[in-house]
Amino acid sequence: MPDSRKIGIIGGDRRQLVTASCLSADFECAVWGFDEIYGSPDEKYLRNAVRCADWESAVKCSDAAVLPLPVTRDSGSADMLTLNAPLARMNDGKAVYLTDLCRALPRGAFILGGMIPSPLKRYAAEHGLVLYDYYDSEQLQIKNAVPTAEGAVAACMNELPITVAGMRAAVFGYGRVGRTLAHRLTALGADVFAVARSAKDLAWAECDGCIPIPLGEFRELPVFCDAVFNTIPQLVFEPALLSKLPKETVIFELSSGNAGVDLQAASSLGIKVISLPSLPGKTAPVTAGEIICDVIRSALADREERRN
Repeated sequence: MPDSRKIGIIGGDRRQLVTASCLSADFECAVWGFDEIYGSPDEKYLRNAVRCADWESAVKCSDAAVLPLPVTRDSGSADMLTLNAPLARMNDGKAVYLTDLCRALPRGAFILGGMIPSPLKRYAAEHGLVLYDYYDSEQLQIKNAVPTAEGAVAACMNELPITVAGMRAAVFGYGRVGRTLAHRLTALGADVFAVARSAKDLAWAECDGCIPIPLGEFRELPVFCDAVFNTIPQLVFEPALLSKLPKETVIFELSSGNAGVDLQAASSLGIKVISLPSLPGKTAPVTAGEIICDVIRSALADREERRN
């Protein structure tokens, strides 16, 4: 039997479209911000949801409001942040300010979003709202590693003139994404060098069939690789390291905000960098949307249990 709670889902890309479809099986869902998909095959995902003419109607009287990943593409103070809604047709070209959204919701309302900026968290708390950042969920991070790794391999296949089989690849960072990516590359026959800081990560890499290299050692004497995949969200590829890499090396940047590579230095040295942000939403939006839905269901269940 469907849950009687109402969920308002506004903004986002095709991941949120699929999220709305999945949640509609269990909840009454009202949606806004998907105008661009009306009349397309993707419209099927909204067949069980109530389509609203404005965002206020979608969240009015909702037990929870689901915002996209990321919630906003903006930075700055809370009153400068607008909703990330690439599929919406804005009335009069006006963006949806997230502070207006917060003021439209009653105290105690539950807001779920991805990569919620700190100014918005503070603003929402001041207005008595409960925020949940589903991007921080370990469940999401682990599951998202698969579409991220597969998207990186696909990008490598499209970019390099050689097969993955027999390719020499370096994976920087051996966390969730790095390890999943290394598994895919080795399964396809690549020689994989796992570059990491911790002895534990290097030990796991060796057990997984990779060639472990401490980060400091690679910086001093980098090995030749056809492709380098960076998952470390800190500046690793500084000018000193970039200058030691062969010009033929292609760097695939997977860290948030291109944090791991000095892009200006790479360009001046003639080293190609392929930035691959938000791969799950681009390469596997259906899978990514289902993952987000699972995390939201868990968060809603936890909140209901605490309230009871």
